[in-house]
Amino acid sequence: MELRSLATLNFRNLRLPRVDFPAGVVAVVGPNGAGKSNLLSAAYLGCTATQAAGTLAELVTIGQEQAYVAAEVASDQGVSRIEVGINSGAGAGRKSVKVDGQAARTVDVARVVGAVLMTPQDSELVAGSPGTRRAYLDSLLSRLSARYAVLLREYQRVLEQRNALLRSDPRSQSLATWTERLVDLGTEIDSLRTRVMVRLCPLAAAVYRDVAASEEPFEVKLTRNWSEPTLAEAVDRSRGEEAARATTVVGPHRDDMVLTLAGRSLKAFGSRGEARTAALALKVAEYRLLDERHGEPPVLLVDDFSAELDSARRAYLLDLVARTPQALVSGTDPPRRYDALFDIADGDVRREAAIGA
Repeated sequence: MELRSLATLNFRNLRLPRVDFPAGVVAVVGPNGAGKSNLLSAAYLGCTATQAAGTLAELVTIGQEQAYVAAEVASDQGVSRIEVGINSGAGAGRKSVKVDGQAARTVDVARVVGAVLMTPQDSELVAGSPGTRRAYLDSLLSRLSARYAVLLREYQRVLEQRNALLRSDPRSQSLATWTERLVDLGTEIDSLRTRVMVRLCPLAAAVYRDVAASEEPFEVKLTRNWSEPTLAEAVDRSRGEEAARATTVVGPHRDDMVLTLAGRSLKAFGSRGEARTAALALKVAEYRLLDERHGEPPVLLVDDFSAELDSARRAYLLDLVARTPQALVSGTDPPRRYDALFDIADGDVRREAAIGA
């Protein structure tokens, strides 16, 4: 897969009417604050119709109410144009998506192209909250399975309605209906998460072993906040706590991924280097799962490729970059080998003629 071109309007500090990208390793170089991360965030949004981090409204240039990103992407299926509009004014945080000029959903974009973004903030997958790890898992699964994306959206809607009822009228007869729907959706979500973990865990473990050159077993496990045989039983048993807290206390919205090395929690006991390696392992596993899903490697976006990586981890990442049909790699200096070089300053992007050794 390739990102052929990218255009933005009012996207953070970028001034990008259009830039064309070639295949191979594309180095994006500039000083801190020049807009390197913003460029890769825009590329990720254009390839996935999903923001890399934060809220949609935060992507809009300060003082503006709307932003726009358009990406031309190529795959074995052909060339497509993906357009994403963002509104930060009235109706703030809403987006519109088009694929080849037709109104579309995020799930439709996932059928066309795949992309993986790696950033220094990925270590939050280890050190951050359970919500951070759930968001990673949900994002990955939504790009692997259109069914999962639909289920998750409906589950979130039902959860909101059920919680509103628990707060306002917990004795309502309609609570049983919302509960039944929540359990049905949650059970299927749990099943799909379990299935993807069977593939994700060994892939991540193999990457960790290769990068760290260590035989200590790295494991990724899905943990639930309920132990009953079924979600229906867990919800029924939690009724007292629900009444006290006026919210749904068990279900997929409370799941977590536990990352361990040699049986010890990386969040509690891992070093900074171990956390960075674990995050890299998860991202490479994501890359490989998307490769399997599409039958071709996704676009790889690597922000600040040398940040917090020792020589072994950096070498592993750059080897992956070199073997990818297209990778955009940002840094204050370019990697040792690259096929095209772009300079960025104050949000302006310009291609240089020099070619890496």
